[in-house]
Amino acid sequence: MQPHPVPPEDPQYTLGVVIPVPEPPRTQLRDWRASYGGQASLLIEPHVTLVTGSLNGGASWQDAAQHLHRVCAAQPPFTVQLGAAISFRPLSPVVYLPLRQGLDACRQLHQALLHGPLRHDSPFEYHPHLTIAQNVTDAELDAALHALSGVELRFTVDQVQLFAMHAGTWQLREQLALLG
Repeated sequence: MQPHPVPPEDPQYTLGVVIPVPEPPRTQLRDWRASYGGQASLLIEPHVTLVTGSLNGGASWQDAAQHLHRVCAAQPPFTVQLGAAISFRPLSPVVYLPLRQGLDACRQLHQALLHGPLRHDSPFEYHPHLTIAQNVTDAELDAALHALSGVELRFTVDQVQLFAMHAGTWQLREQLALLG
């Protein structure tokens, strides 16, 4: 899939680089997200975010895509193991599955992506995870924590996806294999 430039009339954009979850864990995670995260969670496939943010002024979409290609060419595939659900509460009403394996590889990818045209400031420290529920009631968050207290899922990460926010919707622009 070749990169699709952001329309020139939209010089300010938001991009996202994520690790997609392959089958069979993707279906299980979608079911949990639908049960505990509500219907809004079904609009976005289960993923682990590497970078997301607005880039304006200094970097073009093409610069960002080329940088992503270089980073992916140097990164070998790795394994992610997700563990039992935990929460960001009280700071944020989110229940997520933490990475028990693959955490260092995700952090290294995140750092490599931030060197160059994807550099941007974030109010949060990078914490790789897979969100199960957010923007739901405390009772729903508690139910997710309880139901997913024994989770252990494993999958191989061999690609990342590049998304652009356009007209309020995340749109897949490119899938890139990890080749290192």
